[in-house]
Amino acid sequence: MPLRIPGGSSPRISVDNDRCELYGICAMEAPDVFDLGQDGRLRFHTRLLDETTMEQAKMAARCCPMQAVVMRGDLDG
Repeated sequence: MPLRIPGGSSPRISVDNDRCELYGICAMEAPDVFDLGQDGRLRFHTRLLDETTMEQAKMAARCCPMQAVVMRGDLDG
């Protein structure tokens, strides 16, 4: 389930758990957004993102070596 960004319905974040190798870089870059569960799955919080956590999520997507974190839509708006 993608996260929707306030102010519009097009920007969103999604995680491909099939690609995720659980390096945890996303959780380090955006700890308020991403979490590595005890069951070995990456989760992301479904609450709306604010400007700070959105910037963290962008960095997490950029840093993911497996490109499992994907951001789509108008992220600058």
